[in-house]
Amino acid sequence: MKRNNPYIVLVRPQLPENIGMVARAMDNCGFNKLILVSPREKWPNEKAIKSSANSRIILNKVKIFDSLKKALSSFNYIVATSNRNRFLQKPTNNIFLELFKKIPITKKVAFVFGPENSGLSNDDLMLCDSIFNIKLSRSNRSLNLSHAVFLICYKWNEYFNVSTNFINSNNIRSKIASKKEFQFFMDYLKKELNEVGFLYPKHKSKSMFNNIQTMFLRSSLSKIEIQTLWGMIKKLRKSAKNI
Repeated sequence: MKRNNPYIVLVRPQLPENIGMVARAMDNCGFNKLILVSPREKWPNEKAIKSSANSRIILNKVKIFDSLKKALSSFNYIVATSNRNRFLQKPTNNIFLELFKKIPITKKVAFVFGPENSGLSNDDLMLCDSIFNIKLSRSNRSLNLSHAVFLICYKWNEYFNVSTNFINSNNIRSKIASKKEFQFFMDYLKKELNEVGFLYPKHKSKSMFNNIQTMFLRSSLSKIEIQTLWGMIKKLRKSAKNI
């Protein structure tokens, strides 16, 4: 079975020098797929190229998106990185072994990193399957962006270079649907729930639907399972209209 190295996704990166150093860190570990979402500075950027040392080939192939939702639409499993406390009902852990066991490595996987000054927003995190915190000293929990990327890439190689880990990680999760397929279903479900008045009162509708979406994300639905749910909801709605 083919093992795919994940994509690294930088959301609203601020310093081009950090982007270059991220490319270098990725290259050190054999990673070469980088996505930028709404970088602050104009791209391509000479400062980023200079700080990448001999890894400019990664920057030459970088993909640029203007929204995280668009950037992640083709992925099957997405891990957000955050060292801040979040009040979201979303799977969170800080143990690499437990994280890697859950990842369908034959599918398209992304690790998402937020801007240097603030990290990922709650809206960013809602697009991801899980949140990973890197264990750090209490005296200083802040990592340079490139250091965080290097640590993820290094630990990935350390774990999946052991063939038994690779084999044991290929379970039913390898059939997980793409985020584009998942989002189509979520958009449809939200529309239906709004029409029947479930997402009420209005000021709580966003948090209510976020909880519903998180519940479905935890299930790691396959394309067939999504199609089944879609058909069930359509049938129920049709039956209700005929009553």
